[in-house]
Amino acid sequence: MSIRDRIVDIAVQGFPALKLTTNILSLTIVPELGGKITSIRDLRNGREWLWTSDHLAYRKHPYGTSYIQEADTGGWDECFPSVAACSYPLEPWQNQTIPDHGEIWSQEWMTGINGDDSTAWTIRTEAMGTLMPYAFERTITVARDSPTLHFNYSVKNQGDTQIAFIWCAHPLLRLEPGMRLVLPEGTRIHVGMSVPEEMLAREKLHTWPIHARLHDKDVALSLLPTPDSGIAWKLWSDPLTDGYAALVAADGEFRFTFDPVMVPQIAVWMNAGAWSGTGGDPDCNLALEPCMGAQDSLEEAIARKLYYVLPPHGIQTWSLKVHLKAF
Repeated sequence: MSIRDRIVDIAVQGFPALKLTTNILSLTIVPELGGKITSIRDLRNGREWLWTSDHLAYRKHPYGTSYIQEADTGGWDECFPSVAACSYPLEPWQNQTIPDHGEIWSQEWMTGINGDDSTAWTIRTEAMGTLMPYAFERTITVARDSPTLHFNYSVKNQGDTQIAFIWCAHPLLRLEPGMRLVLPEGTRIHVGMSVPEEMLAREKLHTWPIHARLHDKDVALSLLPTPDSGIAWKLWSDPLTDGYAALVAADGEFRFTFDPVMVPQIAVWMNAGAWSGTGGDPDCNLALEPCMGAQDSLEEAIARKLYYVLPPHGIQTWSLKVHLKAF
C-alpha cells in the first residue's frame, strides 16, 4: 500500500484532518487545532483511548483564549511554554501574559508527511512562538505492524535571548470504572488540588500508591472511580527514576515510556464528574501527562527553580513512546 493509502485526508467536526492507519492502530490529527490528536484507536479490540467532549465542539480560538473555559474539548494537546496562564517573570518579556495551557494549542500547525511506502510512516507538525521567537516541532512515527507510537520533540530558540519554559503532553483519556492507574511505585507525589478539598492534603508530599480518605473510607487512587463519583484530583511528581506510566482497562493498556533524564516527571488529572471549567456539566476523563518542569505555572516553576532554559539559538529535544496493548 502507498503512503497515501495509509495516511488519508478526512474531516473531524468540519476541520481537515489526517488519519494514519496501520495494521494495528489508527491515529487522527487536526493540524488547524494546534496539531490536536483527536483519536488513538487500537484496531485489535476497537478501543478508542482518547476522550472527546460531548458538549463542547471543536472551534478555532484566538490567541489568549482560556483553554479550560472555551477549548477543553478532549484529545491530545501540547502545553508550551506554560500549562497554567501566568505572567512571564524574566526580561525581556517580563509581565507579558502566557495564555492558559500555553501558546501553541490555539495555532494552526504546519504539517508534513513522509515514510517508506510499506514499513513505517511519520507525521511532522510544527508551531511557531507568539510571545517569544521559537519553533516547536513534534513528529510521530508508526511502523506497519507495531503497537507503538514514537513521539519526538524539538524546540529551537530563534532569537538572541534565552527562553524559559515548561512542557507537558496533555492527552485526555476515556475514564471507565475498573480502570487502573499505574505509576512507578515509591514515586513522590505533590497534590495540586482535589475535590473534595479534604480528600488529599496539599501540604503533604505523598508516596505512590496513594490512599486517600473520603467519607471516612479508604480510597486507593490507583483504582479509578465511577463517572458519577463526584471527585477530582491533580497530582504531579518529583523527578522519576523509572520513566513510565499507564492506564489499564479490562481489554487493553495505554502505556507511556520515556527516558526520565529527558522527561523527568509525570502529572495526572482525574475528573470523575466533579469539575467543569465551562460552568456546565462536569466531565469524566483522565489526563496522563509526561512533563518537564513544575506544574502548572511557568512563573511558579521559575520561583521553584524547576524549569528549563533554551539558550539563544539553542535546541532542546526529547522523546516518548506510547505502547498499546490489547488483552
